[in-house]
Amino acid sequence: IENVVTSFAPRPKKAWWQSENGVEHVSIQLDLEAEFHFTHLIMTFKTFRPAAMLVERSADFGHTWKVYRYFAYDCATSFPHIPHGPPHRVDDVVCESRYSDIEPSTEGEVIYRVLDPAIPIRDPYSPAIQSEIQWVNCPRLNLDWEQEGRDLQGRASGKLHAPRHVTVLCQGCCTALVRSQLVCCGSAELSPMLCTATCVGAEPSQLCSAQHGHVQPCACEVNHAQPWANTIWCGLWCCMPCHGAVSAGCDCNEHSWQCHFDMAVFLATGNTSGAVCDGCQHNTMGRRCHLCKPFYYKDPTKDLRDPAVCQACDCDPEGSLDGGLCDSADDPARGLIAGQCRCKEHVAGPRCDHCKPGFFGLSTDNPQGCQRCQCDPRGTVADGSQCDPISGECFCKQLVTGRSCKQCLPEHWGLSHDLPGCRPCDCDVGGACNNLCAMGTGQCQCRSHVTGRQCERVETGFYRINLDHYTYEAEDARLHQGSVMEREPPLDRPASWTGTGFARVLEGGWVEFHVSDVPFSTEYDVVIRYEPQHPEAWQEVGLKVLRPSPVYASSPCGNTIPADDQL
Repeated sequence: IENVVTSFAPRPKKAWWQSENGVEHVSIQLDLEAEFHFTHLIMTFKTFRPAAMLVERSADFGHTWKVYRYFAYDCATSFPHIPHGPPHRVDDVVCESRYSDIEPSTEGEVIYRVLDPAIPIRDPYSPAIQSEIQWVNCPRLNLDWEQEGRDLQGRASGKLHAPRHVTVLCQGCCTALVRSQLVCCGSAELSPMLCTATCVGAEPSQLCSAQHGHVQPCACEVNHAQPWANTIWCGLWCCMPCHGAVSAGCDCNEHSWQCHFDMAVFLATGNTSGAVCDGCQHNTMGRRCHLCKPFYYKDPTKDLRDPAVCQACDCDPEGSLDGGLCDSADDPARGLIAGQCRCKEHVAGPRCDHCKPGFFGLSTDNPQGCQRCQCDPRGTVADGSQCDPISGECFCKQLVTGRSCKQCLPEHWGLSHDLPGCRPCDCDVGGACNNLCAMGTGQCQCRSHVTGRQCERVETGFYRINLDHYTYEAEDARLHQGSVMEREPPLDRPASWTGTGFARVLEGGWVEFHVSDVPFSTEYDVVIRYEPQHPEAWQEVGLKVLRPSPVYASSPCGNTIPADDQL
């Protein structure tokens, strides 16, 4: 660089670069002949800052250049096709005016940051971010000293002719501070993350020299004092482990033995480590081979270095989503469980292999996995699943039936939320035709001239007799080996007998009842009431019907056979 003005004082601010008098458009290019990761640029001007300038960078040793940022007092005039205002993305190319004002007249700064802290960066390791910070030549600065602007009092003024023609106070760049890091990962002298490449026979602080426009390769050596000790390095700037080389400093959890240096990772870890593992094995991935690949999960019972630490997801294809993807590791804060498959909406289980309670019929074709149980809540048991998870048949209460538990059992009615679900019909034995009733109302099927839900009332104008209307007392019958015993009914409860008492009959004795008042011939039930005085019931009671005359075939009892009369 030419035109350096200095007072030979030890302080840096006493020396600056001076542009040539009378030249309005000038350029400063810094060639550092190596790959750098550029972070920011700070320029301090001895006099007024330029009316317009731009910062460029090259990634191919100066063959092509790309503009990073435009600066101008009047962006619309100086760079009419460039957007004005703050950038919204890291790679936005915009024009800024805040560093091009006429004030201050000395020590004014122009600051440019490649990664603006106001712009969120989702992935600092992405190729796009890597491309933004990678430089082979440090910046080329194009400055335009011509400025139509304002005077120091803010009044409109013409061109500032005087400052750009004479004396050392004009057009001076006091300091251009470029903050970057040379990518020279494996030299022996310095840290592999922040190092200066060393050539054979050169001083440790020297850079590799340029010959015929190309950088002379560095002589890569082993640095035993650095985090990547015992690493054998190759490449132009010693940034790649040689083929087959082993790095004891690569923390790959024994799933890989090779790694490379990544500046973005180094910066993201607070300048702690830039190591990125290569070729992770055993279904692992990540910067340190510490994560499981998709469709694998970290077995919590195994050490991270175990070759079998990553197990394949075992998801049921009928109930799982995302092609069988599962949670890769335990993460209570995010609700993740290692090996838990991503289930469809109505499916549950680590493998997504069964329906949730209240659903049935797991199917691949169903986007929700299972269909809802169609159960009547009045007739379904409250605990557990409402229906069978396979068939969908509902689990009914004690007195309820049907696939959906919507019907009462025969001889029951009134489906409700009661514990048994339904109530007995309780139809009157004499007034109802049977014990069946309507499920909704409980109405029994009544005989003629009988009414009421249970058929327990007789219509007006009719009367009924008890089923035991024709009663014949044993104490009035003919006894053999027996005697009549009279007794008084109890006062505290209904009597369990009729008549004046009972006939006491011993074993082997008999009682003969004379029945002569039945109104017509039809079917009758004979009911014998007795109370054993012995603790055990009678072993046998025999009954014989003695008819006064033969039964004619034309009579209502014509189908009677002799065996019917022996009970």
